[in-house]
Amino acid sequence: MNGLESRHRTLGELMTELRSRLGFIVQGAAAKNNDLVIKSFLQEAHEYVFGELEPPDMRKKTTIKVKPGSIFYDWHNDQEDELIDPTRVMSVWLIVSPTLREPLRQGITEQDRSFSTMRQRPQKYDTLNGQMEVWPTPEREYDVLIEYIAERARFDRTSDRCSVPDRLVFLYALATAKAHYRHPDAQASATTFTNMLNKVKNRQKENRRYFFKGESGESRSLQVAKSADGYTLRR
Repeated sequence: MNGLESRHRTLGELMTELRSRLGFIVQGAAAKNNDLVIKSFLQEAHEYVFGELEPPDMRKKTTIKVKPGSIFYDWHNDQEDELIDPTRVMSVWLIVSPTLREPLRQGITEQDRSFSTMRQRPQKYDTLNGQMEVWPTPEREYDVLIEYIAERARFDRTSDRCSVPDRLVFLYALATAKAHYRHPDAQASATTFTNMLNKVKNRQKENRRYFFKGESGESRSLQVAKSADGYTLRR
């Protein structure tokens, strides 16, 4: 769990509030009978909101140690004991020395693999049979730095915290639960969730830079930047 995640409420805390907002709290101990469905509403909400936001606070870095003569390695963050989804990898760098890092290009061809006896500094990486493949075969030990977006955190135990803003998770679950139990104000909760989600998405885009290509497709000097006043072109 990172520092931003620690700000989010736990599954147990959200379950308590959801029971209260649905009126189950007046049932006393009997309210616990609805725990399974209450949890499922929140878990569904957690999955949905994570997919909508792809939260930048889930961006992580880790290193994989490659060894001489070995080209296959597990996509795994050993420091946090976490699997890495290759489709969510943002960049891969070879740490040549404390002051030098070189990017590894993605894509290893069969022509590359024909030079299987070559031993030198890796230049490329790819995914083959579920593992990370490097090429050429390392001639010595290196650290490979991987930057990736982590999968959403476990959200099953009452002590587990949200990977995304807990208010969004709660509002989505509330709208779903109210519709399930046929509460007349279900649509109002859904509208509140939609408005808040759109605001968070807009904030995610603040001050980001987007490169603009001219007709030649060669110039990348202009950038499209979004600010509170709209979109502008900047050099």
